[in-house]
Amino acid sequence: MTVLLDVGGLVKHYADGTRRREVLHGMSFALAEGEVLAITGPSGSGKTTLLNACAGLLVPDAGSIRLTTQSGTVDLARLGEGARTRLRRHHIGYVFQFFNLVPTLSVRENVLLPLALTGRQSLAARALERVAELGLAESLDAFPDQLSGGERQRVAIARALAHEPRLVLADEPTGNLDAASASTVIELLCRHVRDLGAGLLVATHDSAVAARADRNVGVVR
Repeated sequence: MTVLLDVGGLVKHYADGTRRREVLHGMSFALAEGEVLAITGPSGSGKTTLLNACAGLLVPDAGSIRLTTQSGTVDLARLGEGARTRLRRHHIGYVFQFFNLVPTLSVRENVLLPLALTGRQSLAARALERVAELGLAESLDAFPDQLSGGERQRVAIARALAHEPRLVLADEPTGNLDAASASTVIELLCRHVRDLGAGLLVATHDSAVAARADRNVGVVR
């Protein structure tokens, strides 16, 4: 299988007063096309930091993050902020732990926002079909503050998949859902990633989610 994401020797620390706090220490793994990889570890172990690095939202202190797209392979750790933003906009979908929905936009507008930013409006119909699959067909004109936490999480998932990205990152995507909704959500994520030949990197401490992955990797600190 083709390697989609190749992370090598990733190191990240933060300054904590006069102390240096190591968050990632030599993290390495590869993610293939069509594969679901669960990043496991307790709260505070660095799972979100790892996803943010793979999304190009932060730059590691050392190591490489090589993402293969239709245009070739690039190392996010070596790109400037503008280039990382463009790469993320076109090739990465991110399901944030705390949704990050735009409060002044409706469900429909939030989901279609990635298509407006990338000029891929031809994918709009399929994106809205996913909203229906997630049980939100009647909420397209609602705003985020009119939704429950679980509903907002499902909107965030539909938005992350809208532009059919090569790499999908999900940070505790079932953390705000009941068991039945969590099962539906992880099934949808896994199915669409595999159908598209994309890759899913999911940070979780939910054993049921980890069990659905092809492989589990623990965070190295």
